Amino acid sequence: MAATATKLSSSLIIKYIDGMDSKGKEIVKKQSFSKIKTSAAEQDLFDVAKEIEKLIGKTLDEVIREDQNSITNI
Repeated sequence: MAATATKLSSSLIIKYIDGMDSKGKEIVKKQSFSKIKTSAAEQDLFDVAKEIEKLIGKTLDEVIREDQNSITNI
């Protein structure tokens, strides 16, 4: 038998630098966007993240795609 995965949902998580703390360490915050199309291309998600970067006026630290899958054995 072979196991297969079915995509259930995707989220886009954007981490951005929101200044420095009193010790000079970067403060990193994150914003999560759920209900992203599971068929969305990585480049499209990155392009959206770059546009959000412009809107919030902060520097992106990391862009993460988080997928949830159902694994079944058929």
